[in-house]
Amino acid sequence: MSRQSVIMCVLTIVMVVYFGFALTVTARMASRDTLTGMEVRLSDPSSRFVSVADVVAETGIDPDTINRCLRSAFDLRSLEEKLNASDKLQEANVALLADGRLAVDVTPMVPVARVFDKGKPSYYINASGKRISAELRYHIDVPVLVGSFDSVYPAQRLLPLLDYIASHPGVGAMVATVTQERDGNIIIVPTIVGHVVNFGDTSRVEEKFSLLRSFYRNVAPVKGWQTYDTVAVKWRGQVVATRRDKALPPVPLPTVEEQTGELDINDNETVAKASDEENA
Repeated sequence: MSRQSVIMCVLTIVMVVYFGFALTVTARMASRDTLTGMEVRLSDPSSRFVSVADVVAETGIDPDTINRCLRSAFDLRSLEEKLNASDKLQEANVALLADGRLAVDVTPMVPVARVFDKGKPSYYINASGKRISAELRYHIDVPVLVGSFDSVYPAQRLLPLLDYIASHPGVGAMVATVTQERDGNIIIVPTIVGHVVNFGDTSRVEEKFSLLRSFYRNVAPVKGWQTYDTVAVKWRGQVVATRRDKALPPVPLPTVEEQTGELDINDNETVAKASDEENA
C-alpha cells in the first residue's frame, strides 16, 4: 500500500471518529437545550382586569417545570394562538429569547361595557365586540347595557354610542345606563332622574346629544323636571317629549324663539321644533 493510500485511510478514520463524536455531543447539547424560564409582560401593568398570574394560567405552563421543555420542540405558534383566543386578552405575542426564556407580551382586554341580557349570564365586551366573562373577583366601572340582544340587534351595535360617551366626559356625566328594547330602540337612562331618553339608533350621535342638552337647558327648567317621563331625540331636528300625567291636556313646548330667540345646534343650525307627544 502506498504512503498516499495510508494517509487517506487515516484521514478517513479520523473524520468518521470526529463526526461520530460531534453528533454525540450535539445530541447531548440539544437534549439539554431547554427553556430557562418565562417572562410575562403586560402592555398595561396597571390593568385591574388581567394580572401576570392570569396570563401564566392561560398559557397552561407550570413555571416550576418549564425547564423540562425543549426549545426545539416548543410550539410557539400554538401558544400564541391559544392566548389570542382567550377572552381576557386582546392581543398576544410569544417569542423565544437567546437566553432560553419564553417572552410573552400581551395586551389585556379593555372592557367598554357590561352587558346584562335577560335570562343569560352577564358579560363584558371590548371595542371590537369580543365577549369577556364577568367574574365575581373583579368589577370594572364601565357603562352598563341592559336589554334584549340578538343577531339582529346585537350588543355590538351600541359600541359607536359607547365610544362617543367614553370620549366626551360631559356626555358621560349625563348617562347612567344604556338599554335596548326588543324593537331595537336604544333607551338611555340619564343621571337626571325622572325620565328616560329614547335615542333610537346610533346614527347622528352628536346631534342627538346636542338636542338633549338643549332640552335640558331651555325646556325642562321652564316646564318642570317631572313633567315628562320620556324624551325622544330619535328624529332629526326635533325633540318629542311624552307627558308623565296623560290626563292633563297637552301643553305645547315653547318654541326656540319663545325660549331664547335661537337654539344653536351643529354650527348654528336651528332645530325645526320641540313638541310634546301626548299619546306616544
